[in-house]
Amino acid sequence: MGYIDTDSHIIDFEDCWDYLEASERQFRPTLVEAPPVAPGLPPRQMYLIGETFCRRFPVDCRPGDFGTEYTPEISELRDVSLRLRKMDALGIDVQILMSTNFIAAEIANPLAEAAIMRSWNRWAAESTKDSRGRLRWVLVCPSLTIERAIEEMEFGAANGAVGVMLKGVEHNMFLSDPYFFPIYERAEKLGLTIVVHQGAAREHIEGLGITNLKQSPAANVHYTATVMKGFYAVLASDINERFPKLRFAFVESGTTWIPYVFHHFHRVRSVAWKDSYTITPRGPSRQYLPLDPKAEIQKRNMYISVETDEDINYIVSLIGEDNITAGTDMCHNDNGSDPLAHTIIMERSDLDPRIARKIVDTNGRRAFGIPDDFCPADAADEDVKRATDLAIL
Repeated sequence: MGYIDTDSHIIDFEDCWDYLEASERQFRPTLVEAPPVAPGLPPRQMYLIGETFCRRFPVDCRPGDFGTEYTPEISELRDVSLRLRKMDALGIDVQILMSTNFIAAEIANPLAEAAIMRSWNRWAAESTKDSRGRLRWVLVCPSLTIERAIEEMEFGAANGAVGVMLKGVEHNMFLSDPYFFPIYERAEKLGLTIVVHQGAAREHIEGLGITNLKQSPAANVHYTATVMKGFYAVLASDINERFPKLRFAFVESGTTWIPYVFHHFHRVRSVAWKDSYTITPRGPSRQYLPLDPKAEIQKRNMYISVETDEDINYIVSLIGEDNITAGTDMCHNDNGSDPLAHTIIMERSDLDPRIARKIVDTNGRRAFGIPDDFCPADAADEDVKRATDLAIL
């Protein structure tokens, strides 16, 4: 069996906005350029969507002039067959595709949000329709307008989407907010997974990558912390009781923060317990309610993508082996990116091969409802696999 890549990307570009309806064309993103930081480098670009500035990534996916070089055939899905051949060479059966722009873009105008996301979803459906089910996509969700969000979910479920993208904090609301319950109800009914990707609404202009200021590495903690907030909000809620079949996937933020969240939750919920404070012979002290992280994650259908160099055995000892997945972050070059992620996890000598196989394959299928017998990478011609150049994706 091949691998399930639970986090891969496409680079949003001008074709994504070609599906705007006539009445929505005023919201077509405007491409804005800033001078290059040094001679010989390309200008830096961003989109203006409504009143919101959003980063535009270069087609080669190297905004920092480092990392894996991608071609538009791969990064913009201009040649789906080529991307499938690269996936075969990497042993990947299915990639879960996500927008690059919308993991951080938070559009303030609800009309602009609904229009531009409608266009993106139709572009994604059209661009992946010939992938034979191997490129499954996560729809972008116009959450400011619930009826439009549900319309997009119905369209996505009928056209190859397997998930709904929401930020860990969406429009300043936690994911436990009842505002999202209609979205969860429809997602559960349609079998769509709620996907929380690392990222957050960019609050500092240097986060757009267009200034001469270098963003502090601390900014990455902010983006990961937003995923943590989303995870915590679901963990500390009754969403699983309201929507018992709804799945959540938290991707590209690693798993090292999970022990902290559970420790914090363990203490916070005990504070409100009437028997928490007790009098001992030495004075007042605390008692804590028992908490089983593995059971909590499993009953909430929560899946988390791991990074290749994490202490996976420790995470498994805490939350079990059935809810950890792996992604390449293909088409990005940052701290979560590794095109060989699945291979590296399988080759780790400290991991039980049975557990490694769950992480790179089985768990991802459960997270996104992919049949166990869908294994096209295994059927690919071995000579073609060996001849496929992975130096440039």
